[in-house]
Amino acid sequence: MYRFTCAGLCTLAFAANFTMSQEQQPKPKNDGYLEFYYGQSTGGEEWIQSIRMQTPAPGSDVKGDTRVEFTAPGMKVAKAMCWRQPTDEQPSHWGHDSIVAEQFELSADGRGSFVFKADDFPHGPVTLRILTQAADGLKDIYELQLYNAGGVRWNLGIPATDPPAAKGMKLVFSDDFDGPLSISNDGRNARYNAHKPGGGDFSGWQFSNPDHPNRPLRQRDTFLQIAARKTPNDKGSSGLIATVAEDRSGFWAKPPFYAECRFVAHSAPGTWPAFWTVTQMVKAPGDELDIVEAYGGVGKKNPNFVGYSCVTHFWNQFNPDGTPRKAKSARVKTMEIGGKNHFSTTFHTYAVRVDREHTIYYYDDIEVLRHATNDKSLEPHILLINYAIGGISGWQIDLERYNNSTDMYVDYIRVYQGDVE
Repeated sequence: MYRFTCAGLCTLAFAANFTMSQEQQPKPKNDGYLEFYYGQSTGGEEWIQSIRMQTPAPGSDVKGDTRVEFTAPGMKVAKAMCWRQPTDEQPSHWGHDSIVAEQFELSADGRGSFVFKADDFPHGPVTLRILTQAADGLKDIYELQLYNAGGVRWNLGIPATDPPAAKGMKLVFSDDFDGPLSISNDGRNARYNAHKPGGGDFSGWQFSNPDHPNRPLRQRDTFLQIAARKTPNDKGSSGLIATVAEDRSGFWAKPPFYAECRFVAHSAPGTWPAFWTVTQMVKAPGDELDIVEAYGGVGKKNPNFVGYSCVTHFWNQFNPDGTPRKAKSARVKTMEIGGKNHFSTTFHTYAVRVDREHTIYYYDDIEVLRHATNDKSLEPHILLINYAIGGISGWQIDLERYNNSTDMYVDYIRVYQGDVE
């Protein structure tokens, strides 16, 4: 993450089944999933920002029946959805998308409301997605992050079983984030460093020390909450954790290894959640494994990105003819595999396995990229988790309608290791 090299940038699109004229009717991109389709590139021209939340405020705690009120000037109809745990009617272990509010008409001045029955949905972080559309086809989506203080406890914490891709390896590092955090400004005398070792923090809203007034790194129930905030008194803050301190102490993943992280984050203009590794603390020849880089935001000047990217960078390394070594990468179209949803819809597990022969990337235990392991990747790796906001990604930060507040919730991280030569 020394510079922006992602192969593509985050797309949010959908086909909605609104009752408008045939000419105005959006065309379905996938007949099996007509609502809130997060997997087709549209260029963003049809997306505008109209929705403004009245209650509850973004990031609020909710419990039981919660009335949601908003305004969307210029919009005609609205609908709301939220990911839900398996039910008798829909028993898939992935969970499923659930309609919270069927399509309804807004008032003449764009006001709308509905009830979110929070107790029927997963405990902890949930993303309530509100869609509106105008008579001329313009549309808006608002991702309302909430914390469900009630609800159903589902699929939380480190699983009792080992991941399939870690077969033959032993657990050497794990954190369920169910106790007090151990993070210091430089990583010394703590489990995590709050900055990238060796320098090079890259977020527009700065990766900040744990004692920053905005409290960017928090422990909530069994989660690490990385809270990105901007107030009138600062230029914005967010958080990063690394497993290695400035003095090189800490945890280094030694190949062969498997590392995974489970999290959910927000898709809004400027959000950039990531889980990654580096084999060096400075810009010496070395490898960077971007296990997941996700880019939020739709509309003009926003990423409009399909799924997320995983990338292996070969920094300061050259081919025999002197040309720079080209990165290996994949755009993971998450609406087409696994549970078929977005990085902001619900929690997902992102992982990499570095063997002596192959480097393999996974999404919810599904292989999404494989290539030959580079020599530099056989060196020890630093692991990093961060929630960047803008910065070297080059994308605009536009979080005003979210009260300049957005969260990434990390459920757990764990690392397995094979026999080291």
